[in-house]
Amino acid sequence: MRRSRSVLLGSLFSLVMLGSSVPASAAPDDIRPPAGTVLDNFHLVGHAALDGFGDYGDIFAHGDFAYIGSRCSGTHQGGDGVQVVDISHPNRPRLVSKLPNPAYTRAEDVTVLDVRTPSFTGTLAVVGIQACFSSGHETEVVPGVRLFDVTDAVHPALLGQWDLPQGTVGCHEIDAVQRADGKVLVACARNLVDHRRSNGATALHLIDATNPRSPQKLTDWSLNLTTDQGVGCSAVQFAHSARFEDGGNSVYVSYWDAGTVHLDISQPATPAIVSDTKITPPDEDGDNHSMTLANNGKWLIINTEDTSPEDCPGESAYGGWGEVHVYDNTNPKQPTFLGTFSTGDSRSTRTDGEFTDHNTEVASGGQFFSSWYSGGIVWWTMNDHGVSAQRGQFVPPPNSDGSPASVWGVFIDKKHNVILGSDMTSGLWIVKPTRLDTL
Repeated sequence: MRRSRSVLLGSLFSLVMLGSSVPASAAPDDIRPPAGTVLDNFHLVGHAALDGFGDYGDIFAHGDFAYIGSRCSGTHQGGDGVQVVDISHPNRPRLVSKLPNPAYTRAEDVTVLDVRTPSFTGTLAVVGIQACFSSGHETEVVPGVRLFDVTDAVHPALLGQWDLPQGTVGCHEIDAVQRADGKVLVACARNLVDHRRSNGATALHLIDATNPRSPQKLTDWSLNLTTDQGVGCSAVQFAHSARFEDGGNSVYVSYWDAGTVHLDISQPATPAIVSDTKITPPDEDGDNHSMTLANNGKWLIINTEDTSPEDCPGESAYGGWGEVHVYDNTNPKQPTFLGTFSTGDSRSTRTDGEFTDHNTEVASGGQFFSSWYSGGIVWWTMNDHGVSAQRGQFVPPPNSDGSPASVWGVFIDKKHNVILGSDMTSGLWIVKPTRLDTL
């Protein structure tokens, strides 16, 4: 869940693609960062301003290509597609194609995977489609999921789509997996507005995309909670995000104030609750935005996206910005609190930016990389006693209108041994942590 903000494009920077004139053999630290860039234990490898649309969403990478979602705000009313960027030379990324979405919609979230089924063998991109707000065309839009063949990412092809009812808002976050039994599953977590309209009955859909040309709904699932009866400043409870784990036999649903719900979907038509991890206490606001597993599944990482200083200014009971919560998941039926990680800015109530965690991904050796909006990309660690430490930080430069960076997504690209970040205005950033040889 991310609040809309006005985006001024301007010139962004005096260059469209940082490092485009640097030879492929150049070392990362040979690339000169723009003024105002923060590089604490990071090298800047490359940058692509994409198509200049200036309202980008999440990021995923597969092979030699990065995929960056697009949003809609202000005068920009969607239809800009998922940006496909060739990152085979990370210091010279270049936009090569788009995965299209209809006008007045946003393609915010994307995931890509190799699949092999009787119906399709190749690389599959799954894109969540949502209506743009305040476009004047909300009742005309048909949201849902689009599935693309990106085996040749330069020439993507639409394979099929799974539609939600016309006039609904759509799939806010999605995920996809191919299980050992061959099934390709897609999860669709519905937008907050759809939860409200259904009084909490509409939450999560599991879709069978084994034949991506004809995806079919397997089941719906919900906690059936009244949406606006949460806790804290952002007092809502809804299925914001879903992520497959355990080879597609589990899905974790980030249900905002109602906790992070672990579902057993070994029988995907009949999900069963394994556990529900609520972060209150120790957290005062209780937001469960997204999750990942770490330490071979023994740790549950919960991202909060707590924006209390912005939403409830001056109300000290709700504390500062969001922090990452870590739980011992050795017993998946009863995760136990281990510790938290936060930055100095996220412990403050400053409002000259948004200083909350958004998403976290895990590299080898217990290294964590979190997208942190105005805090950029933060590199941190935690020991077995729950003691955390910040190891580095990358923050893109301010925008041409003076507004701060706003890094939405982070992805660990192990093939190229770099970290990818998507800034909502300035596009794709590629960085490498110092003194960390392998991601």
